[in-house]
Amino acid sequence: MNKQERTDVELIQAVLAGEFETFAELVERYEKLVFSFLLTRLNDLQEVEDIVQETFIKAFRHLASFDCERRFAAWLLTISRNLLIDSRRKAGRSVASTNLVTEVMLSDSAREFSSQPSEVVVRRERFRSIVAMIQELPEELRTPFLLRVINELPYQEIAEILDIPLQTVKNRIFKARGILRGKRENYENLP
Repeated sequence: MNKQERTDVELIQAVLAGEFETFAELVERYEKLVFSFLLTRLNDLQEVEDIVQETFIKAFRHLASFDCERRFAAWLLTISRNLLIDSRRKAGRSVASTNLVTEVMLSDSAREFSSQPSEVVVRRERFRSIVAMIQELPEELRTPFLLRVINELPYQEIAEILDIPLQTVKNRIFKARGILRGKRENYENLP
């Protein structure tokens, strides 16, 4: 079997059997997910990177306790969320949203646009308004919405990560979509 075709559970079993270098495949597979999850909550890129690194170190150390019935991504994001909470508690700060996510998303998206300057300006303005609308959502709605829409995680996985009931996740995402739909309609109807 090709290494790229190995499932998370197969990679975990290989690591536990002594093939420690295979853990790098898990890091490569999920690093962007953990990074984007933290990016929406912190305004310090260095702190985001530190917590991403801590997440994978802790996951490696506690890999033997991983329940193979769960999804590895959900387990990682749970570790990440707990490290973030601990970090904020130690610093005496609460978890806040940031404009850093806007900066990163805008710089990444700018490369994808066509070379027509007028199209770039229109798309960039539309993108900024969407990001601003998302950032205006209350944290309890924004987090599950971003996990679903940006990271494309299943509802059940989001429920596990946030440690809330599945129906609550569905309700919050539905409510976030409704709010964003209303804001978008108001934005598009402006003269």
